[in-house]
Amino acid sequence: MTRRQDPIILIAVAALLAMALAWWRASPAAAAGAGVVALAVLLMMGLARGSDLRRMTRAVRRIVAGDRGASMPLRVRGGLDPLNRAMQDLASVLAGTRESLASERLRRRILEEALREGLVILDGQQRVIVANENAGRMLGFEPASARGRLLQECTRCPDLNQLLTEAFESGSRRQTDLEPPAAPGLVAEAVVACVTDEAGRLVGGLLLLGDVTAQRSLDRMRSDFAANVSHELRTPITNIRGYVETLLQVGLEDPETARKFLDIVHRNASRLGALVEDLLSLSFVESPAMRERIEMADVRVGGLFDWVEAELGTAAEARGIRITRAGDPDLGVHANALLAEQALANLVSNAIRYVPDGSRVELSAREEGEWIAIGVRDEGPGIPERHVPRLFERFYRVETARTREGGGTGLGLAIVKHIAIVHGGSIDVESVQGKGSTFILRLPAARPQAGKVGADGVPRAV
Repeated sequence: MTRRQDPIILIAVAALLAMALAWWRASPAAAAGAGVVALAVLLMMGLARGSDLRRMTRAVRRIVAGDRGASMPLRVRGGLDPLNRAMQDLASVLAGTRESLASERLRRRILEEALREGLVILDGQQRVIVANENAGRMLGFEPASARGRLLQECTRCPDLNQLLTEAFESGSRRQTDLEPPAAPGLVAEAVVACVTDEAGRLVGGLLLLGDVTAQRSLDRMRSDFAANVSHELRTPITNIRGYVETLLQVGLEDPETARKFLDIVHRNASRLGALVEDLLSLSFVESPAMRERIEMADVRVGGLFDWVEAELGTAAEARGIRITRAGDPDLGVHANALLAEQALANLVSNAIRYVPDGSRVELSAREEGEWIAIGVRDEGPGIPERHVPRLFERFYRVETARTREGGGTGLGLAIVKHIAIVHGGSIDVESVQGKGSTFILRLPAARPQAGKVGADGVPRAV
């Protein structure tokens, strides 16, 4: 018998012994009575154990279902007690395992969500083990439904397939730029790193997809800028060198030819100087700390118009172009006066360069909430719609030959854009081919306490 005996078992054994003794003494009635007692006790034992088994079964089912409040019975009868204790130990281990898995899933989810890159973990056959939402968004699949499937089945990207094949065949890191099929216009840097076990066998790989669209665009802009600057500088320098060398060879005996050559040299030198000035201006207004460095003040819009007319009036009159005004000239802007003058001069100079002789350039100003919209409208040929999105890029020209003939450097509108940005404003263009264009420069309105600024430059209260 075991060390801990169930009292009901003892009663049953005693009843059976009594029945055997009574039968041996030829006392059927006593034997029958002892038998009834023994049967009753055994029935009670069966019912009790059945009840314990049902309690244990219910507890196990609740534990398996993940019920945190479930536990095995504290006490059961007889031979079920060792099984119950074993099940209690198993339930404790299962609870610990569940907590560990939940914690691991949470850490993995935090990692996946924190990653800005697309993440795909692959096994040795390039089947998806895990993929985050960013990867699914770029490659065009649902991360949950992709698990267990070949990555090539989930997305159609030949460049990515080739990258994976090269990486898995070589067992080394590979990377390239590609355009994900589900994200048109996006440039992603794809990196594949392979994983091997202790024996050096390839067991899987990691795919990272980073959005490098802005970085690649900036790299391309820098490359284009360097190429354009080199070209723009080389042309006038080549012309100057060529005509000066000619003058040195032929001498100055022919004054008319010498003067003609010197005029060309002067024109190219002026163009070179204008280009250098615009490059310096662009570098200045593009500086990240520009907003903190420049001084702002309330400036009367009419004063800006006066300055532009004084600067460009002669060039306009030479071609019979009239500069007119509209709107309220007493409106004020809170700006750096020199930069505001430069922006407006670039817009007006651009208009004079393109409008036909005898036409008109109109300057206007109107309030738009916290902004003052300064407009420059011309009666030129207009701008084709396809050029508008790139109009404010550096060195971008709608008509290259005509712009160069007019003396443009290709930087004027880019400078205007950055002057607007420095002030927290904007520059827009409205154009219809054959009907002219209107450039709208928005600058912050003068301070509320100043309101409009008088013609004498003294702020007036509103």
